[in-house]
Amino acid sequence: MAPPYKLAFTLHGHSADVRNLAVPNTEVPLLLSASRDGSAIVWGPSPSKEWDAKLRVEELERKYVSCVTMVNYQGQAYLLTGSASGMLSSFLLPSLDSEPPALDAPMQQPLHTLIEHGQNLCCIDASAGGLIASGSWDKTVIIWKDFKKAIQIKTHSQAVWAVKFVGEDRVLTASADKTITLHAIDVANGTTHPLQTYTGHTDCVRGLALRPDGTGFWSCANDSLVNLYSFDNPAPVRSLSGHTSFVYSVSAFPDGSGAISSGEDGTLRVWSETELVQTIAQPSMSLWSCAVVPVPGSSGYYLASSSADSMIRFFTQSEELMAPAQDLASWDEEVSQRKLDKSQVGDVKRSDLPGMDALGREGKHDGQVMMIKNNDNVEAYQWQAANSTWQQIGQVVDAIGSGRKQLYEGKEYDYVFEVDVSEGMPPLKLPYNVTENPWIAAQRFLDKHELPHGYGEQVVEFIHKNTGGVELGTGGGDTAYVDPFTGGSRYTGGGVPTSRPTGSGGDPLTGGSRYTGGGVQPGQGSFGGGSDPFTGGGAYSTQPVSTPKVLPVKTYLSFKKINAAAAQGKVTQFNDEFKASSSGLAIDDETAASLAEAFKIVAADKPAVSETYDPSKILALVLQWDDSHRFPLIDLLRVLALLSPAFGGISSAPGDLLQAAGWGAQLSTAKMAPTNQVLAMRTLANLFLTGNGRQTMLAVAEQGFLLELVKGRKWAEVGTAKQPLATVALNYSILAVTGSLPASQAGPLLRLINHILDNEKADSETIYRASVALGNLLSSSLTGGLSVGDVQGGKTLVSARAAALKEKRLTDLASEISSLGA
Repeated sequence: MAPPYKLAFTLHGHSADVRNLAVPNTEVPLLLSASRDGSAIVWGPSPSKEWDAKLRVEELERKYVSCVTMVNYQGQAYLLTGSASGMLSSFLLPSLDSEPPALDAPMQQPLHTLIEHGQNLCCIDASAGGLIASGSWDKTVIIWKDFKKAIQIKTHSQAVWAVKFVGEDRVLTASADKTITLHAIDVANGTTHPLQTYTGHTDCVRGLALRPDGTGFWSCANDSLVNLYSFDNPAPVRSLSGHTSFVYSVSAFPDGSGAISSGEDGTLRVWSETELVQTIAQPSMSLWSCAVVPVPGSSGYYLASSSADSMIRFFTQSEELMAPAQDLASWDEEVSQRKLDKSQVGDVKRSDLPGMDALGREGKHDGQVMMIKNNDNVEAYQWQAANSTWQQIGQVVDAIGSGRKQLYEGKEYDYVFEVDVSEGMPPLKLPYNVTENPWIAAQRFLDKHELPHGYGEQVVEFIHKNTGGVELGTGGGDTAYVDPFTGGSRYTGGGVPTSRPTGSGGDPLTGGSRYTGGGVQPGQGSFGGGSDPFTGGGAYSTQPVSTPKVLPVKTYLSFKKINAAAAQGKVTQFNDEFKASSSGLAIDDETAASLAEAFKIVAADKPAVSETYDPSKILALVLQWDDSHRFPLIDLLRVLALLSPAFGGISSAPGDLLQAAGWGAQLSTAKMAPTNQVLAMRTLANLFLTGNGRQTMLAVAEQGFLLELVKGRKWAEVGTAKQPLATVALNYSILAVTGSLPASQAGPLLRLINHILDNEKADSETIYRASVALGNLLSSSLTGGLSVGDVQGGKTLVSARAAALKEKRLTDLASEISSLGA
């Protein structure tokens, strides 16, 4: 095993966030940096072990310098900078062995200032032949020749975050529209056309790096993934997961051995082409950029990262280049004191955490994060596989929002809420930064969408409510279980996120923020018709209004969001492992064809019209694979339940799913069983979204399925599956409201609802959904056949939970239910 990278030295030269690093030549020890302090610096080796500044330049208007690179033009090297003003500037580069400039030396003025972009110029690259490419928030890419605009590319629908030349006749671009595009360019004729569009990311693509052999490229994105592509395939060859938040930058090793990446989780990660090799935690939580830097007089490399604390840090594998022992000790102490919000390590109960003795056990893989209870503190430790030790990487504190920035129209915000203004209209985006006046944010939102200014107070109230730490409708404990094979941050199945979505603080049943099932979910689980999007209280009026009725609810709730590419990548990874082991569990050709078609359906994100695949093949594979490997397949079925009538029509599916999840008389204790159980229960909830699925769920109900869900089971064993279980009960209750549920199943459904209400005392969302299910059942024509004692028992439970939790939505619902039924 190669030795781990450790701190070598730190460069101090900027006074604000260092947003971009660039290495112009993989064989020349030179590093370029760009900062929000309005400057760019050229760094090179010095007689001492550390490097010094060879050149410092400033942007003319002192705006943020967003990106930097170097171009060779007519035998001369130029430093290129791009700024927040949209300006591209060039400066004459000094020789590598030049002395650092004197402190009182005059600042070099730009030789060229090119103004064509209308917004922040956030990425730049140069070809070996002297062409320049720049990308901007204005959604365009400009190709420059002889410092003049030669071509303008307008392919992307959102901000362009990364650009790379592929030779002299092609350019690769990445965008906030979640796509990467390879363009052919003909500078002589001023023409361009797209050659290939690459998909596989589910959020803004932030960085690109070319593979040294010229066969493909690396990418990184806000979906926390690092993807590896071949130029001839629009889908990623491999998706690597490990980061817990946005990944801002990726840089490839010149020898083709892998890449490094950095992001909002405060880590620099080292990858081979197949797996995570090392995780380097740092004191700053925003690592904006990373680079692989040649070591002078050696074939080795430094790893460099730049951060929000204005520092540039170098790391090395060479003991002789490492920082002195006392500096390394100080570094470890500094890292251990960083503050981690719960969205980065999972939100679990302090009482459930292990003590310091747990550090005596070996970790499962490099980068694994474990939370430890140490007296009154919760500390995060990370496994360092290279030296088989746990390193403290911080102290866990409550998060502000989700602890990560959100992008909206190319700009970063602490929160971007989605607000349902009225039925039939798409949700509106409400961006907000915690540092701004909420009244200003409210006015901006109302003006943009031409809404009545009388809503201003409600908007401010909505912002206060949703930034105050209350997270209703996000599923409470959904973050408790993570994938033990790939770390605490990666793909775990769309139903088991490891960080909470921002802005999900509203009521999913009556307006405000919609329930999103682990992410934004347009068109599902949104109730309230044309109610006030901020308070759920009807159209704006200065007069008092009565509390609107909730019951009956007739819209099925679902769990829709999935990272299809990551799920497919995980299935491929497991299948490769089975092939290598000759276990007989590898996927056969027929099943592989059905899987490929199924993932196409999921990626299209719309109901399947013509289905040529066999979903029973996938269901059979779920049962064939063991607990540790079946979760991405169950996750796939979860979304197929929404979109595929063919899957909904499999009569054995509900029972098979419970079997696969270990949902027997006594829940399975296998390590991945909790994840499988959550995903399976969410799949059952989703089956109500198609006609075939509803018929299947009705059929199994008549076979005793409702009682099977709770028979002989301790509530503590249900864990994070409790909210999906309540959703299944709610969706069954809608069948009662619509007259589809047989009278014989009204009693079992009531017993299921009361079982949930009797046992769950803390999670308000689970209680609310079960209460809605009770209200629906009591609003239906089946009320007369129900046990009076069971009905009264349910009402008493709802009232007790409402009194204990003191949530207005639950109190109002309890009042409404009290007047219903027997």
